[in-house]
Amino acid sequence: MKLGEPGVLPNTWRGAIGKAHQRVNMVNYEKSEEILKYLKLNEDYNKNFELIDCYPGCGVWSRALHKHLEPKVHVMLESFDNYYSWNKDGYNRDLSASKVIQVDPYKWKVYNLLERYGAYKPEHVPFNQINKSLLYTGQFTTAQGGQLLSQFITCIAYRNWIQKFGRIRMLLWVRDTAAFRAVATPEEPSRGKLSALVSLFADIDVVAASDSNDFKRQDTKTGKFLERIPALRNAPIKFSVDDTFMKGPLVLLDVKPKEQREWESEISAHEMEYVLRNLFITPKMQLRTSINTLGAGAREYFESRLGHLYDKTTHQLTPDEFVEIFQEFKVWPYKPEHLFDLGEDDLDSRTKRDIIQFI
Repeated sequence: MKLGEPGVLPNTWRGAIGKAHQRVNMVNYEKSEEILKYLKLNEDYNKNFELIDCYPGCGVWSRALHKHLEPKVHVMLESFDNYYSWNKDGYNRDLSASKVIQVDPYKWKVYNLLERYGAYKPEHVPFNQINKSLLYTGQFTTAQGGQLLSQFITCIAYRNWIQKFGRIRMLLWVRDTAAFRAVATPEEPSRGKLSALVSLFADIDVVAASDSNDFKRQDTKTGKFLERIPALRNAPIKFSVDDTFMKGPLVLLDVKPKEQREWESEISAHEMEYVLRNLFITPKMQLRTSINTLGAGAREYFESRLGHLYDKTTHQLTPDEFVEIFQEFKVWPYKPEHLFDLGEDDLDSRTKRDIIQFI
């Protein structure tokens, strides 16, 4: 099999990558093409768009996506030495208009530097429409992948990083456990802060999923689970764990930020983040108790305003009910002065040098 032709990555190629980095990757080119045809991305993205590709890893998904859409700019951000060399000098060396930069996209200031030095120049588009000048994809399949997924969902609420350009669609590969934490509805066992954020700020679909036991564990013979999870309203494309490097459970999420609602202009992202972070400290505790995590005297103050929700646990609250809590917290005269701030990692001199060098 020649380099770049469809098919599962041969074992001889895997030796060039090694097994030091335990990152699950989609390595079946034909299955990647099937997924891309299903997504019909070419209806929304013409050749005049830019693609940011984080942790391309083995590069098979990156190559299929590039060949399918032919972006005018394709920026691959890869931190692992073997994966970086594999994409830059090997498997994806022939992709036109592509740049492989050895940086860690987990560090948020990377995106500011990439923009500053012209690695990508997307248009600014109003939040009432999806920004079709930029598409983001990433393989968040390491141990910290779930945290990274949560932070990228949070940036939709903050309208920062890539989301400052408008509503940027994201195609994210994650492990199945992270996927179910993201799509869980109220009262589901996996319901937590991440799925609450998703339900508030994004429309999400499970596009493809491996046939792993972890994924099946959430299903039932009656199909009722699929019916009550909006993200699974369309049956995902199935593939085998043999189609992945490291043979691990894998899920592809299609994340589309929601239009900005009126209440978002009234409430700061810091206030929303503070409320969610604190209430989900005790997700299965009734609100009459957990609301005290918002500050001293919260239970007594909010009883006349939110008492109708006090019998619910945090993981039972709907998006509209969270908005109600946000709005009451906003006008609370005794709320803490210093709320949580989503900071940015500082970059070391090598990372800055690498960005400048490869751009």
